[in-house]
Amino acid sequence: MKALVCIISCMLAAGYYGCAPSRNVTKERNLPVEEVLRRVRERNGGIRTLEGEGSITIESPEASHRGSFNMRLKKPDSLRVELSGPFGIHVGTLMLSRERFIYYSWMENTAVIGKPDSKTLNSVLRLKMQFDDIIRAFTGEFPTPGGGDSVEQFTVEDGLYLVRYQTGEGRKEARIDGDAFIVTSYRVLDEFGKPSLTAIASEAEDAENIAVPRMLRVIFPKERRSITIAYDNVKLNEPVVCSFVLPKKAEVINR
Repeated sequence: MKALVCIISCMLAAGYYGCAPSRNVTKERNLPVEEVLRRVRERNGGIRTLEGEGSITIESPEASHRGSFNMRLKKPDSLRVELSGPFGIHVGTLMLSRERFIYYSWMENTAVIGKPDSKTLNSVLRLKMQFDDIIRAFTGEFPTPGGGDSVEQFTVEDGLYLVRYQTGEGRKEARIDGDAFIVTSYRVLDEFGKPSLTAIASEAEDAENIAVPRMLRVIFPKERRSITIAYDNVKLNEPVVCSFVLPKKAEVINR
């Protein structure tokens, strides 16, 4: 009976998977757009560092790869990811900052080094992602309207705040959880209104009183490419080290 009560309580609280600690659900859906966006920024600003582990999957027409990862992130611009394959074999280390990109293959003892631009990231990850896209993929801090953007539509659909807005890069939309104030869905639309990028965040749980999605997925539908990050454990705002020193005999490939 206690197990049944736990399951029902968790499902009603916030749609969580399992009996995770839940926040007080206010179910307010009558806030103005400025307040909704302010609360999203407040939630995002509460994350200073993030350490987590779980599984990562990269899918593309050429091949699909799945493995486990251990990640350390320090906002606004430092990330280190240790990648492992089957049986816990250490596959690679990704170190990313605004000045430098390093991917070291432990299997081949080679390191790709370059600027953290889309060209370098695409050559290694096979994903046309910018620096900030990589950071957001691990934190779930997807974009919302900024100072130079114009909001075209603000409404409530299926219990989520929906914001459609115009930017210098084109039209975008964001769906926002009105309890956790996480962007659960973010889309970049082309001139025909079709998505060129879709990002999804789900399975939110509290960590240090901040809602953190355990499942994050970024999809490039036209190219049939995607990256999926599933966290098993997450720690927030504890000291982390993101630097990485290459082994002395590593072969370096400059990009």
